[in-house]
Amino acid sequence: MTIHQRLLPCIAAMLFSTEVLSHEFWIEPSAHQAAPGEEIQLLLKVGERFRGSAQPYLPNDFERFEHISSNATVPIEGLLGDSRPAARILTAPGLNQIIHHTVPFDIQFPDGDARWADYVALDGLADQLAAHPNLPQVTPVSERYVRSVKSLIVSGPMTPADRLTGRLPYELVLEGTLTAGSQSFRLYEARSGKPGILIKAFRHSDRTVVDQAITDADGRVQLNLPSADRYLVSGVVIAPDSDPRFDWLSHWPALTLEISD
Repeated sequence: MTIHQRLLPCIAAMLFSTEVLSHEFWIEPSAHQAAPGEEIQLLLKVGERFRGSAQPYLPNDFERFEHISSNATVPIEGLLGDSRPAARILTAPGLNQIIHHTVPFDIQFPDGDARWADYVALDGLADQLAAHPNLPQVTPVSERYVRSVKSLIVSGPMTPADRLTGRLPYELVLEGTLTAGSQSFRLYEARSGKPGILIKAFRHSDRTVVDQAITDADGRVQLNLPSADRYLVSGVVIAPDSDPRFDWLSHWPALTLEISD
């Protein structure tokens, strides 16, 4: 066993203790627009309001890390250890979708832990929780959470539309174009729209929430992306956990992209 392999569990434990105090998780490429065959560095980031720290590539922490183009779906081989970026890819012509799906992580909210109430309020989870009144609504609460994130990189003169990969349990898809203004997003659960989920859009330049809305019966929201910039679009889906050791299982879909004028 190498030194890096022996250190991976320790690194993962330290990162987990930091993550529970953070909120969003996303893929941050070095560029969202590139020439075909150009090398793009991929950061895996965790933090708040599109401001966060880069995480290492830890194979035990994810189920899927892939580069999807019109020609192929390829597993991404990351850079082990304490390397930043976590990985590099070469762009294919057209739309390049990068997806990352983590294993479940667990967290306990002891009696009186204010983080649970803050989390429920911040992500608009009250209605989702209320649909299952037999489960704890207030602390003490146990939860597992899964991150299911995607990033869009466009290569070449065309601007192809985003599309459902079908390889994430929950997936956000941009239904419009990569231009400023009102845009339609759809949140999928498998291949069906997921209603009743609060979706927020964060702008990179000022780390603000520029718009938010709740998905309709078809899983769609209209969000105004007001200026050319990078954006993080994200939400939280929470439901009873099938594992009897935990109360709730949450999924954290997110999408990063760049909008032009």
